[in-house]
Amino acid sequence: MAENEQAQEKTEEPTQRRLEKAREDGDVLSSKEMLVFASGVSALIIIGALGLFSKGVLDAWGSLFIFSNPDELLTAKFAKGWSGYAIVLSGAAIFGIPTMLFIILTQSFVGNGLSFNPKGFSFKVEKLNIIKGLGRIFSVKGLVELIKAIAKVVFLTAVVITFLWFSLTRIVYLNVGSLDDGIAVLYRLLILFILSILIVLCLIAIGDYIWSRHSWLQKLRMSRQDMKEEFKETEGSPEVKSRMRRLQMEASQKAMQNAQAVEQVKDATVIITNPTHFAVAIRYDQELEDVPVILAMGKDILAKRIIEQADIHAKTVVRSPTLARALYYSGEIGGAISERLYAAVASILAYVYQLERGIDASLNDVEVPADMVFDEFGKPSEVS
Repeated sequence: MAENEQAQEKTEEPTQRRLEKAREDGDVLSSKEMLVFASGVSALIIIGALGLFSKGVLDAWGSLFIFSNPDELLTAKFAKGWSGYAIVLSGAAIFGIPTMLFIILTQSFVGNGLSFNPKGFSFKVEKLNIIKGLGRIFSVKGLVELIKAIAKVVFLTAVVITFLWFSLTRIVYLNVGSLDDGIAVLYRLLILFILSILIVLCLIAIGDYIWSRHSWLQKLRMSRQDMKEEFKETEGSPEVKSRMRRLQMEASQKAMQNAQAVEQVKDATVIITNPTHFAVAIRYDQELEDVPVILAMGKDILAKRIIEQADIHAKTVVRSPTLARALYYSGEIGGAISERLYAAVASILAYVYQLERGIDASLNDVEVPADMVFDEFGKPSEVS
């Protein structure tokens, strides 16, 4: 019982296969604070770049409020309105597109690549469960989110107060200089303000990334039983693999045995063929054995080698397709032929003895029992 419970404990780190499966299901590592930090960085870069052509933007915006006389107000309001709308859309695109690209790149970095899976957007009924929802709120994750929110408020408030304290003098004396000088001072203060906030957001984002990765890997941890099941799915059952290896070894040994047995054809009494797909070399020596013995047998290439050896050693080759297949699928090398084939083989041997004595003999059709008739694949067949 204790061993079973230990096997069910999720103590093992997730395998690569488990991580890929989670990715396929839309469960990828993500950090909200990293995305917030990425948005802030993109805003800083965009605002910094806007300083290079801000004068043109301000001139374009200011031109919307220039009229030569009051009568043009009604006629030009539509044209001016569309121009203003175009400026607003352009500004939204300038801020929105780079920000979206920054967020995508950041998520790609955090999640080890981009992944779009419809399962991540699917509706999950369990999220409507009030009890589970309360459990998530009062869980360790909810506590971490609360601490993170408090830390953000405290640190960002501290940054704002500190920044305003050191920048208050320059802000107070803005009315002393010209408008251009005031805008330049405010622009620099804005850049510094955003940069100060980004430093705090960077620290929070790093901490959130570390915690999010830890939580994500904890969630994907596996038990020993999970490891075994995954191994079976990817590598196959150990029992099946062992059986396959045993069958392969047996097939290899049988093939080697068949190849070595070809050398025994020189001692054969007769070779029964199909005529070329199967070949079985049989020896019958009354002084050595009581029944015919199979010395060698083979199929296709091996059968061809047996027939070649029979020609070299001047052995009689008899064509009997049905009997050749019956001997091949019912016997084994070094063993006696099946008792049910005694009569068929006896007729072959009698025919061979007559030929060796110079008697002009003919071979009648060899009768093979119906249940010993096989096709070329070893399946029972009917006598043709």
